[in-house]
Amino acid sequence: MLRSSLAATFNSHYDTSPAPLTDRAMSWALQEFFAAVEDEFGVTVGGADEGYLETPGAVIDFVIDNSPPSDGMAPDEYRDHVAGVIGEIMARTLGVTRYTESSRFVQDLHVR
Repeated sequence: MLRSSLAATFNSHYDTSPAPLTDRAMSWALQEFFAAVEDEFGVTVGGADEGYLETPGAVIDFVIDNSPPSDGMAPDEYRDHVAGVIGEIMARTLGVTRYTESSRFVQDLHVR
């Protein structure tokens, strides 16, 4: 009796299938990542859990579109700066150091 109830307990709550970001609550790691982006660049990321910021490139573009370049940077310099800072934030909050701008946080980088 004990054996079957334990098996039922472990199996009924354990789902290994990945769900898209839009189908589940955003993970604490992604929440921390987006909070750090907000703090660093002074932008409100709100709605990131709706799936429109699913890639590092989308986050970089969002920051560029919603914040002014600092210290008189040219647009290309500012994009490089933002991409570098986003990369540092990803390493610190998500533990991700290898990615492309088109990598999806949940599916490709396995951030949960």
